[in-house]
Amino acid sequence: MDVGGLRVASITDRIDGPSTWTIERDVHALILYEAGSYHWLETWQDGQRTSLGDPLPGEMWLIPAGRVYRAEAKGGGARYIDIEIPRSRLTVAPGTRALAAHHDLTLAALGRALAAGDAAAADPFVTILRETLAGMAGRPDPPAIGDRINQLMRFIQTQLEMPLTVEDMAAEAGMSVNSLIVHFARATGRTPAQYVLRQRLRRACWFLMNRPLSIAEIAFATGFSSHAHLCAVFRRKIGMSPGEWRRRHRSAILPDVEGAAV
Repeated sequence: MDVGGLRVASITDRIDGPSTWTIERDVHALILYEAGSYHWLETWQDGQRTSLGDPLPGEMWLIPAGRVYRAEAKGGGARYIDIEIPRSRLTVAPGTRALAAHHDLTLAALGRALAAGDAAAADPFVTILRETLAGMAGRPDPPAIGDRINQLMRFIQTQLEMPLTVEDMAAEAGMSVNSLIVHFARATGRTPAQYVLRQRLRRACWFLMNRPLSIAEIAFATGFSSHAHLCAVFRRKIGMSPGEWRRRHRSAILPDVEGAAV
């Protein structure tokens, strides 16, 4: 449907097994993930990995007009909001870092308002998105550096339950620590240590939603030293306890549905 000059659709889909899909549009598209059971989602933009891991309610991905977006999931259900934005309403500068697995409570709330048919949400939605992207402008690294970061991101995902220092990551990427910090932040917007912590929290959140594990079991499965450590980081970064997050978000688990992929 058309809402304030944007095309908006609420979609519920399911894929039954490992699947890869590609999206390329002549308008910008923002995908707001609302609920689902994907335990693994990888995304690429123009061949550069932009995210991987366990998608969470409220995270969003932007597919700029004319760019090639590729995704892969291992299967599961998903409910999401698809918002198309004309090129005339939004410019994405060359070199802008990909917006992927992005979390912004205000932008997500406006996306949901659009899905509910609120045309007044369109201009604030585009304005916040424009301002967000302006802060992500920069220059891309050479392809060889990008490939190292791609591989390091995947390596990190396999090591989340283990101790992982910046020296370990630098050695894995074949870079000095200082070089890694610079290039990794340029590609992801985070230092390696910040990225590892975020990925650990994302996995912990997914476990809280989808697995009947204790908080202590989840802490050890996601690289935190103890129940208390996970709770402290959770409160500092997310603003609530793991138990409260679990109670709030269990409704985001979808029953089996039929359809195609996000």
